[in-house]
Amino acid sequence: MSADSQPQGTAARSSQREGRRGFALAAALLALLLISALITGVLFATTEETRVGIASAERQLALSAAESAVEMTIAGRNIDSVASVGVSGTRTIAVGGFGPTVMVHITRLDSTLYWMVADASAPPPDSRVSRRIGVVVRVLRGADHSIVIDRISERSWSELF
Repeated sequence: MSADSQPQGTAARSSQREGRRGFALAAALLALLLISALITGVLFATTEETRVGIASAERQLALSAAESAVEMTIAGRNIDSVASVGVSGTRTIAVGGFGPTVMVHITRLDSTLYWMVADASAPPPDSRVSRRIGVVVRVLRGADHSIVIDRISERSWSELF
């Protein structure tokens, strides 16, 4: 049989098949591209969520370190060393034992009032997070020369930015 003797429908079907083969390859490549874009988006979102979680944990650790440093300074009676400094004088104490570096700055406001600022931050290469709190305390001396450190009852503690 010659090509002229083939039914006309068979020729049309074979030309449609040839056109579809090229379309299937393009559709498969497009589907792979879309799937890879979705996977990339999911990985990016997961990475960002992880970074946010780490930053939140570091901020909480820095706040806890600053609070603990203030409490250790009060409990250790380190304010006594500032008594020799005049009014508005400041002394800085490094408090160790924490992950972040914690510096406590004690400023004498008057004869009995002191302003304590604890600044907790990660070491310089990692210094992404820093928290600072301030506390106003009153130092009272007893008749027997004992020292009592009392927090001011009207909101003595505050977070500084």
